[in-house]
Amino acid sequence: MLWIPIDRSLDIPLIKQVYQQIRERILNGQLKSDEKLPSTRELSSELKVSRNVILEAYDQLLAEGFLVSRRGSGTFVAAGAFLEQHKKASSLHSFIRDEKDKKDDDINFRSGIPALDLFPRKTWAKLSYTIWSETSSSAFGYDFPEGRPELRQVLSHYLLKTRGVDCHPDQIVITSGATQAMTLVSKLLLSLNDTVIMEDPITNDIQTIFKTTGAHLYPIPVDEYGMKTSYLPLNKNPRFVFVTPSHQFPLGGALPIQRRIQLIHYSRKTNCYLVEDDYDSEFRYEGPPVSSLQGLDPERVLYIGSFSKILSPALRMGYLILPLQLIEQCRKLKWFSDLHTPSLDQLIL
Repeated sequence: MLWIPIDRSLDIPLIKQVYQQIRERILNGQLKSDEKLPSTRELSSELKVSRNVILEAYDQLLAEGFLVSRRGSGTFVAAGAFLEQHKKASSLHSFIRDEKDKKDDDINFRSGIPALDLFPRKTWAKLSYTIWSETSSSAFGYDFPEGRPELRQVLSHYLLKTRGVDCHPDQIVITSGATQAMTLVSKLLLSLNDTVIMEDPITNDIQTIFKTTGAHLYPIPVDEYGMKTSYLPLNKNPRFVFVTPSHQFPLGGALPIQRRIQLIHYSRKTNCYLVEDDYDSEFRYEGPPVSSLQGLDPERVLYIGSFSKILSPALRMGYLILPLQLIEQCRKLKWFSDLHTPSLDQLIL
């Protein structure tokens, strides 16, 4: 006899209940290798269910290799279907669920998270309905790696107006957040033993992204105004200098024009690029936003921005603005990274 509890009040079909319980017992070793199972007629009688229920459950288990059928002998548990850690995994899943269910009264001091309760849900939902209902069917296929032209066009006007960024829509690559933009930059510009000049301090995540290429990081200290550009080394040939000029992270300084000009002179002298991470320039306590470094020399500066701070990190939407000579190669890298950022979300945005 094989006792399997059947609960007809559940939404789970009877076939699946029988299948899951036999499968579970085989995996955890309750049903041993070569152990004979009751015939479909016997088990259906014991469980008071249709024989077709047992037949379909057995067929599924046979197809997946849990059971073997021997002509004239019956149905047996297949060899090699016992999974030693199955019980441990189940208990781990229970532990994870319990941990998630616990109420968290801790105060979270993590930076960089917007007021998620202010996300414009109704507007986003309304636009989502419009896009999904009315947009061309071509938008549901594979798209361009650089992103939808509609979004890139709007973004180029927005950035010129608010940040002084001088770019054509074709210079923009829509990314899955700023993290992917930095990853693309590292693949685009860095090779083993190359040098990257960075502000010190800066987040560990950014350091890790660039170090994974095998590049060496050369730190430049910051003060209340940002990177101390007088410390830029003349005996190095860096591939790029990474800066957060509008709002140094984590110390908060804004790089004055004199230091910005020093950076541009340095990049021209050493033939390197400047990578500008403009992660939260939309937020100001007072006064107009500081203009971008990119606007001073568009052919030397790669500009990174994100919608994680002004809308939601869950959107996974950012952008990378490139000098003309890097556009084509970056599009190829983006394509082989994830083909393209979700097109319909771009249209809604």
